[in-house]
Amino acid sequence: MTDYHKLLGVEKNASKEEIKKAYEMQVDKMKKEVVNEKRLNQFLKIFDEAYEALISLEENQSVKENLTVAINPKEIQKEKEYSNEEEAYKGRRNSRSKAKGSGGKSNNLKRKETSRNKERKNSLNDDKEEKGRKQRAAEKKSQNDTKKAFNLIMLPFKILAFPFIVVLSVIIAVLQVINIISWIATKVLIVGSISVGAIHLYQVKMGQAINYNILILAGAVLLASFFLPYILKLLLKVLQTINDVLKGFVF
Repeated sequence: MTDYHKLLGVEKNASKEEIKKAYEMQVDKMKKEVVNEKRLNQFLKIFDEAYEALISLEENQSVKENLTVAINPKEIQKEKEYSNEEEAYKGRRNSRSKAKGSGGKSNNLKRKETSRNKERKNSLNDDKEEKGRKQRAAEKKSQNDTKKAFNLIMLPFKILAFPFIVVLSVIIAVLQVINIISWIATKVLIVGSISVGAIHLYQVKMGQAINYNILILAGAVLLASFFLPYILKLLLKVLQTINDVLKGFVF
């Protein structure tokens, strides 16, 4: 059997490119060295057979290798493992989806329960506020009733106090007028008492007997003139306070 590899000068594991390159080199070499056309054609025919045989052999070898790779048990095992991992991943994802859905339902239930609790709490607060309003209204009504009863009991005393209010109002008005007049009167009385005392002392100096009654009267008028405005103001203030208290009691 012809050794085509040796004929073309290539290794047994040569690739297509190497075989083609070696074939073209041998053909070019023969064309340069062989002059006889008949012999050249014979050589070229042999090289063509070698080239086709080696190319065919190399292609068959590639197919075998591809088939070997395709049916490699290790690759099949890896493919199975990958498929199993893919199935496991899908299972975990579905489990998480279910858990998430279950968690979502649980969260919805919790939110609904929280909403119901809030509504119940608001309802209780409303009831409590309503009870508080009713209680305050009842207390206010009770206070009003008590106040009415007290006013009814005090009505006779108010009727009796009314004349005192009228009398005090008149007295206060008179005292206010007197207070205004006293401001002028006290000035006149002060001047008069001093004048009377001075005249009597002059008469005593001229030889007339001393009259203590005149001096005492002049001194009393002088003191009264000094303190009368203050006494009137104090009396007016006291009467005004009493009158205000009686008015507050009656009205």
